[in-house]
Amino acid sequence: MMHRSLTLILAAGLAAASMGAAWAQAAPFGEIEYVEGTATVTRSGQNLGDANIGDLVYPDDMIKTATDGLVVIALDKSTGMRGNLTIKAKTAAYLRVTRDQAGVKSGIDLLAGQIASKLGKLAGSPSFQVSTESAVAGVRGTEFGVATSVNGSILIYCSEGEVSASDGKETVAVPAGNAVEKRPAERLRRLAAAISSPEQFEQRWLADEIEAFRVNAPKALADFERRYAELFQSFARAFEPLQKSDVLSRWIREDAAGLVPSSTDAATLRDKKDVGPLILEIRKVLFVFERIYYRIDQLEGVILGTKLEQVEIRKGLKAVDFLRKVKAEADALERRVALFRYAERLYQLRNEGGAGLPGSGAGDDFFDSQGDWDF
Repeated sequence: MMHRSLTLILAAGLAAASMGAAWAQAAPFGEIEYVEGTATVTRSGQNLGDANIGDLVYPDDMIKTATDGLVVIALDKSTGMRGNLTIKAKTAAYLRVTRDQAGVKSGIDLLAGQIASKLGKLAGSPSFQVSTESAVAGVRGTEFGVATSVNGSILIYCSEGEVSASDGKETVAVPAGNAVEKRPAERLRRLAAAISSPEQFEQRWLADEIEAFRVNAPKALADFERRYAELFQSFARAFEPLQKSDVLSRWIREDAAGLVPSSTDAATLRDKKDVGPLILEIRKVLFVFERIYYRIDQLEGVILGTKLEQVEIRKGLKAVDFLRKVKAEADALERRVALFRYAERLYQLRNEGGAGLPGSGAGDDFFDSQGDWDF
């Protein structure tokens, strides 16, 4: 007999391939207008393969680029914004759109890498946010960029208009020609240098971050290895009940058949009561774990082929061995994460598009987790 978790993963892939009810009426986030190198799109638990010019991308899609990759997305009017979003090389990001009485909120959940954008708002009061592990950039019509480093630092810069940067405790205005950074366990800090060339400024900042990592590589790698092991186990424990859920298995079958359940139906309410806490527990872990995972993924270009390969993280474990271990576990881990994201989508479908999981704390809904700031 096929193992239940494998059955559920395969079912998720089949449902995603048919697009299902979860995507039947979704408005697109935008259209890919330019691609370089290797870039992939993951949707509803399935890797759709290479991104191509003319492809539509949707809310909750993940865009992932390789070291040679770049994707430019022209935003759809359903996001409330006009303009384009550039996802640069070695980046992993989720596309987000939510709607409430205040209007449309769209944006990016940046796990690792760099993005840039030039945006203008349409009618009404739309907003656009870029969310990272420790800071949020909010814009309403501007040209800006956000970068993350292997050290967990965040750079937010603006070259036209104005950006608001917040870490949940304070909000800092970033006008054109300026930048702020957020380092782990530190407050937002304005950078003194004026920005004449955003690309060069960002590259210098990233180079400085990599050099800082190299100087402190043994300690930094030991911390990565410890956090990865702890979070991997926490995620596995939280994920197990979801992958065994009879409710989720039925939701996947319903979605493959194109069934759209009523959000007020008594059976749906019972299902949500069963699955909601499982999703919530995974969110709490995954909010940090995904970011750690993709930062480790970025380390390959810094460590492999250099003397840092032989750095001993702990007795008997070298840096190169740690990276190989993470690589070996990557496919299974990413399939589980994709299935979880699909489960989230199915939950939202039964909640008329709202996450409906109050009190979740870290890893809450994209906008709620960072606070509902009015940028």
